[in-house]
Amino acid sequence: MSHKGQSSGSQGSMSQGGMSSGGMSQGSMSSGQPGSMPMGAQSPYSPKKWNKGEKLPTEFRDRQYVIDKYKDYNLPAPKKGYHWVGVGADYYQVSSNGTIYSVGPGG
Repeated sequence: MSHKGQSSGSQGSMSQGGMSSGGMSQGSMSSGQPGSMPMGAQSPYSPKKWNKGEKLPTEFRDRQYVIDKYKDYNLPAPKKGYHWVGVGADYYQVSSNGTIYSVGPGG
């Protein structure tokens, strides 16, 4: 009987462990949601598209988004004082203050 009790105890422990890991998964999902907040900062570019004359948000004006080799993306040379920025699959020719001059292929 004590063997069965240990077995039950082990199963109970495993069940609790399973529940605990389920709780941890939920915790991970919860922490994944706030953890995805930085990605959430990126997610507006997926559904959001900006148009000529609008200002690109400052978070997308960082150097990591600048496209120096615009020919590799089949983009025309940027106008003087402008540069290409890639946000997701979209390309924007913007001024240094973020005003969009044109939207490139894919945009």
